[in-house]
Amino acid sequence: MSNNHQLNSGISIMISTEKTLSEVIEVLKSRGYTEDFNLLEVAISYRNDGEKVNLNDIVIDKTYRFTGQNDLEDEAILYAVRNLKDGAKGIFVNGFGIYIDDEASEIISKIIVHEDDNDDWTMKK
Repeated sequence: MSNNHQLNSGISIMISTEKTLSEVIEVLKSRGYTEDFNLLEVAISYRNDGEKVNLNDIVIDKTYRFTGQNDLEDEAILYAVRNLKDGAKGIFVNGFGIYIDDEASEIISKIIVHEDDNDDWTMKK
């Protein structure tokens, strides 16, 4: 398993894991990351009431990269994100390589990285 750490500059470093995308999503859900932040692409909100979300209130807690060892369509980046204003936590998934979603990438580029390696279950201690 390959692990990368956060740089002091706040730049997100992707953690590569041997787990599948769905396995990591399940672990994150069990840790409270239950909202679908990909809804920000179409509605500028992930909330049921549709209230707009200020991207300045959103931070990226972790970034995971998945490589499609047998199929390039399996390449993805998973962001564990949270809203500092209301405490909501969720995930944001984007493709990688030729399958990257430019609109999703633009949204992610506006979100601050605030990673904490002390709370990373993928790292061997």
